[in-house]
Parts: sequence; C-alpha cells; structure tokens
Amino acid sequence: MDWMYWNDKYIFVKLKNEAVYSGKVIDVDVSNKELIWFTITDKKGERITFPNSEIVKIKEEKNDTKNI
Repeated sequence: MDWMYWNDKYIFVKLKNEAVYSGKVIDVDVSNKELIWFTITDKKGERITFPNSEIVKIKEEKNDTKNI
C-alpha cells in the first residue's frame, strides 16, 4: 500500500486498541519502511500520532473542514 496516499486526506481510522479517530492527516512519515507513522489533527483539534501497524480500519471521509 502507498501510505503517502493518505497525506492531506480526511480520514476515519480504527486502531487495534479500539480507539477511533476522524481528522485530517497532516503527516505520513515513511522514513522507516517497516513502521510508517501517521499524524492527524482530530475533530477536537488534538494532534494524534500512531503507527500503521496499529491500524485495523482506515477510510477516507468527505472533506468537511467545519469539523476539523
């Protein structure tokens, strides 16, 4: 998968620990091919960072800037 596809997209993501987030991807760090780090700004304006290995589900949401 080309993880850079998600950069600047609005996403919904569910992690292995059952945490769910919606927000805008502000960075996808692919400097280490084995562990890709995502940083998003969630709907509350908080910055969340997690590795791709923790993602259970990821999908693009419509561009809804009033919620970000």
